[in-house]
Amino acid sequence: MQFSFFETALRAQKSYSRLMEPVCRKWNLTHNELAVLLFLANNPSQDRAVDIVRGRGMSKGHVSMSLGSLEARGLVARREDDEDRRIVRLTLTGAASPIAAEGQAVQRDFVARIHKGVTPEEIRVMWSVTQKIGENVLTLEQEL
Repeated sequence: MQFSFFETALRAQKSYSRLMEPVCRKWNLTHNELAVLLFLANNPSQDRAVDIVRGRGMSKGHVSMSLGSLEARGLVARREDDEDRRIVRLTLTGAASPIAAEGQAVQRDFVARIHKGVTPEEIRVMWSVTQKIGENVLTLEQEL
């Protein structure tokens, strides 16, 4: 069976979502809330809402709603930037640690499963091609 790039990406996204479903149910989180929490856990230097919007491709509204819910549950804390009070920095609280650890374990399992039978060299080539395509997409975006 042959798969297009887009079909593969869509199927991978759906599989990832299904794998994350038990984590969401266990911790009573939406998929968006878990995505935000894991983004912050995996990218501690990208700690602004705009970083989540860009990094996860989520809408500003979904990120805002998820952060509000996570903050209300004591899983995320907001603080003003030390140098610019207009910037709000986000950090996970200690209460988020077990959720993040469980979600990251599922992420590692997902990556291992989709890379099954793929050599390290093939993975390097895939990332190289993905980077080049990403640069071309940025150029296209700037032209439009």
